Amino acid sequence: MSTCRVHFTVRLLGLQGLRPANAIGLLLAAGLGLWTGSLPQPSETTAPVPPPESMGASHRLRDRTGGTESDSEGIPSPSRRQPLPDTLPALARQAIAYYFATGQVLPPPEEIPPHWRRSAGVFVTVSTEGRPRGCWGSLDPSGEDLARATIRAAVGAVTRDWRYVPLQPGELESASIQVAIVRRVVPIASAGRSPFAAVEQVDPTRMGLFVRSGTRGAVLLPGEALTTEWQLATAKRLAGIPADQPVELFRVEAELLHEF
Repeated sequence: MSTCRVHFTVRLLGLQGLRPANAIGLLLAAGLGLWTGSLPQPSETTAPVPPPESMGASHRLRDRTGGTESDSEGIPSPSRRQPLPDTLPALARQAIAYYFATGQVLPPPEEIPPHWRRSAGVFVTVSTEGRPRGCWGSLDPSGEDLARATIRAAVGAVTRDWRYVPLQPGELESASIQVAIVRRVVPIASAGRSPFAAVEQVDPTRMGLFVRSGTRGAVLLPGEALTTEWQLATAKRLAGIPADQPVELFRVEAELLHEF
């Protein structure tokens, strides 16, 4: 299991081998959560997160046709066009391979498939041997399509997440990639209740949790915790928020996409 970085001045941190985050990292505001900006403002209803605003992390992809070439590390050569993948995890892999080969962000496709044209917050998690090696993304949609958002998050996952040993080009082939598409960020009413009582409505196996206090915050994506108590305590710790300090609570609903 792993956690990701959130859009703006909010940090998403991993669940294995973690240490308290005592500083809030910069996240993308113009790409999938890697630069600074204002904190996301979830709706007070269960309405989807508003489409506009930059999405966290990064980069672009191009519509590609024709064959591919590989270098000695098994990374596709940018000298020939590559086909546009059918899935977002495959697109994330292509974006990482392109970055390793060129040091640049994959250009966006000339034509975006209809099912990728909507805007949403996106996170990309890269793992090897079941252990996270990087995760990056944004709760907020930026008005960009899912393809651009995924590319930016993918590059951010292998270049911006200081918690883990950076993924090397030779490891990409055996790495696994997950893409999380944020559907809704819903406030959790906590008036008159303790934070632990308030989050009882969150099933951590199906829902994520976003906590924030001022400019500090953290998100655990769905499936990254087994109990709500651990989910809340870990999110506060990772955000650098004292255990006894009040926080705003939000339920995060997301669709998880895997390569296989």
